[in-house]
Amino acid sequence: MECLNHFAPAIQAVAASVIVFLTLVLVYATWRYVQVSEALQKPCVVVKSEPRPGEDVVLDGPFAAQVAQHAGDVVLLNVGTGSALNLRFGFLHTNAPQGGPVIHPTGFVDYLQPGQPWQTHVARTLLANGEFEFYANYNGLSGKRYETKIRIEDGVIKSFTFK
Repeated sequence: MECLNHFAPAIQAVAASVIVFLTLVLVYATWRYVQVSEALQKPCVVVKSEPRPGEDVVLDGPFAAQVAQHAGDVVLLNVGTGSALNLRFGFLHTNAPQGGPVIHPTGFVDYLQPGQPWQTHVARTLLANGEFEFYANYNGLSGKRYETKIRIEDGVIKSFTFK
């Protein structure tokens, strides 16, 4: 018993070190779990597309998708596996005539679940004549920021980037 009393401070120091080490291991495991769960629940918001008529693809290929519509308006779609929060989007007219008005309709959606379409108030006919860049900025459930950019020329989807 005398031995335990003599080495009590050293035993306490070793026990405290072990607890600190185990706490750091738990922090690391939690951090890795958050990374894996974010990868499994990543949102991706796009402009809904539909196939172009066959003759248009042959004559003006190789782009085979055009902007889809619902009741004449453009539709956004979350094709990801996670919910999109605080979605801000816009369609920027990139080839406006010199001195002419620049068309730039924007919008906001607070929540868009996976697979959910959302009808905008932007007419598809607006995108049919000119070049536009669609952009969307939104958060995942973990708070991570995402960005989608789509280039649209005369209603045809030309390029897509996702970050």
